[in-house]
Amino acid sequence: MDKIMQNEITGTIVGITYRNESTGYTIFRCEIRDEKKPITVVGCTLAREGELVTARGKWRIDPKFGQQFAGESIIAARPDSPGAIESYLASGVIPGIGPGLAKRIVKRFGAETLNLMDKDPAIIGTVPGVGKKRVEQIKAAWVEQAASRRIMLFLSNQNIGGALALRIYKRYGDSAIEVIQSNPYQLVKDVRGVGFRTVDEIARDMGVPETSAQRIEAGIRYALSEATGRGHCGLNRSAMIQRSAEALNLHQGWIEPVLEAMASSPTPGFVHTVLPDANEVYLDNRLYDAEMRASKALRKMVGAAPPWSCDQSRAREIVARAEKGAGVALAEEQFAACIMALTNRVSILTGGPGTGKTSTLNVILRALREVHAQVVMGAPTGKAAKRMKETTGHESSTLARLVGMGMTGEAEPKEINGDILVIDESSMIDITMLDKVLLSIQKGAAILFVGDVDQLPSVGAGQVLADLIDSQAIPTTRLTKVFRQAATSAIIRNAHRINKGEGIEPNSAKGEASDFYFIERENPEDIAAMIVKLVTKTIPEKIGCSPEDVQVLSPMRKSVTGTEALNSALQGVMNPSPVAKISRLGGRIGTGDRVLATTNNYSVGAMNGESGVVKEIDSEGATVTVTIDGNDLEYPIGDADQLALAYAMTIHKSQGSQFPAVVIPVSTQHYMMLNRSIFYTAVTRASKFCVVVGQRKALELAIRNTRAEPRLTTLRHRLEAWGRAV
Repeated sequence: MDKIMQNEITGTIVGITYRNESTGYTIFRCEIRDEKKPITVVGCTLAREGELVTARGKWRIDPKFGQQFAGESIIAARPDSPGAIESYLASGVIPGIGPGLAKRIVKRFGAETLNLMDKDPAIIGTVPGVGKKRVEQIKAAWVEQAASRRIMLFLSNQNIGGALALRIYKRYGDSAIEVIQSNPYQLVKDVRGVGFRTVDEIARDMGVPETSAQRIEAGIRYALSEATGRGHCGLNRSAMIQRSAEALNLHQGWIEPVLEAMASSPTPGFVHTVLPDANEVYLDNRLYDAEMRASKALRKMVGAAPPWSCDQSRAREIVARAEKGAGVALAEEQFAACIMALTNRVSILTGGPGTGKTSTLNVILRALREVHAQVVMGAPTGKAAKRMKETTGHESSTLARLVGMGMTGEAEPKEINGDILVIDESSMIDITMLDKVLLSIQKGAAILFVGDVDQLPSVGAGQVLADLIDSQAIPTTRLTKVFRQAATSAIIRNAHRINKGEGIEPNSAKGEASDFYFIERENPEDIAAMIVKLVTKTIPEKIGCSPEDVQVLSPMRKSVTGTEALNSALQGVMNPSPVAKISRLGGRIGTGDRVLATTNNYSVGAMNGESGVVKEIDSEGATVTVTIDGNDLEYPIGDADQLALAYAMTIHKSQGSQFPAVVIPVSTQHYMMLNRSIFYTAVTRASKFCVVVGQRKALELAIRNTRAEPRLTTLRHRLEAWGRAV
């Protein structure tokens, strides 16, 4: 078979070019049969020179280093020939054994060298020139090396290889096999990247009964974790039992006793809270505590005076001067919002596009300067913070940076020093972030939440802005008037029509300028083809922008019109031959590719949902440099799985961002995700131009459907209960 078609090679390592000891990423030379020269292999392994390895992956051409084999799984076997054994021992795998001693050892013991050392490493003491001290050093290192080899072989037999196997080994060390054999489901809790389904297969192969308490507990945690991933803070008890039973493929009767045992154990990790309409079960007490602390903190703020002294009469005078200074004429509801912000310690400003939130905020900031209030401004994402600075002229930071999330040595959130914290894009705040913010603001400080409550709720657990407004406990102004200048935009007009459940406007007649179009296509393949054409040719030519300024937003990842397929298609046209690239499951990432951070990585400085461009891939240095908001962030190559292509992204991931042009596929393939808030959020991401491509039936369904899954939270209930009490 032609080697380009092979996806597995076997050979002996003859040289290590590079190894990152923290991630296991290795570049090595390997001798394989029928090849005149050693080949270059890259991948994650602990294998040493002289070892026989079997690598599964694929061939690639690196623009800088030439032909390589990218191994997604590399399994090492013990060398069995004297020459290979000598190379192995001389590689430095065992401290105390260098090339000279390796030669003498193999000369004495031959092909049986490693087997004899396994039985008794002290046998090295019989080799001339090896003293007692060196024997003890070699003996200790051999035992440790044998343990790591045994663990990696055990993991490979469980179909776990590459970076994941190394993460497991580094997490548990010599006790890895013992931990997995005693309770394989422990991996789900302890090791990033190990999911319940993967471990369930391992456990089944190990003979763990499907009704074992270990498996059922893991299934319960999995069901709750899945719910948290969908935004719930917990689950109603009966729903949790049902979802757990479905995940485990067991009758619900098996779930109840395990749940009771978990709840009654000394450290259950579960909290039950009984509300008027819910008996909620939490995965652990962090979300429960966050809701409790946040509700208590907000209760203390409502009705309290802000740090500056300002009654209604003085506030009206100050706002009138600020309005004049800003050169704007506020509508009545905007003026009321300014009074609200000046006279309350906590308040909310919400409204859709074109209703004047930014103008109102700028007047509020002028008024706050007049009362000498120290203002701190923040937003959930880097892009939102950057846009906040551009529209207000005031410095702005991410909330994560303000509260010190991920900073080394920070046991508690750091204090936010200011008289008032103004938070933009507040619909994106999850309950964990709200809790940290409320813990961080200095004593007596005020908060103003600004955002569009009709957009999608946070990616993380909770629906903070909606809960705060719906509780009717927090002073709130909702801007509803669409200003004349904004109403000239078809994007804004259609956004409000969508939000009201009305159909979109017909396309403008030929020759008439518009910034919003619907292109009808029925076949998913035709939708995808049209999207590629729009992004790469039609839109750039029509509005004079770069293809890089056009963002595709899809409701889902899977399907022909999902982000995965569209990313592959767009990458093939927009960046077909990058200078450098790395292979990954199902595709590749190369220099010049648009990418998205899929998880918070505090050591790198990237937050989940932030997007940028791959600037450099250094195979020898094992790093991927990504430019995000003007900052070069350096990912270890072992963490490259935290990056996803971003030519197309899910609508959820686009929250807090604005793009010059947006293209949105609508198809019945997305049936489960077709609802009004998703579609409304997508349309409002476009600042200059928006095109919807797809089936009219799917479009009408999305606008009509308001039945998004309600999130189970308790923040609203707690604030409502307090409001009734006072």
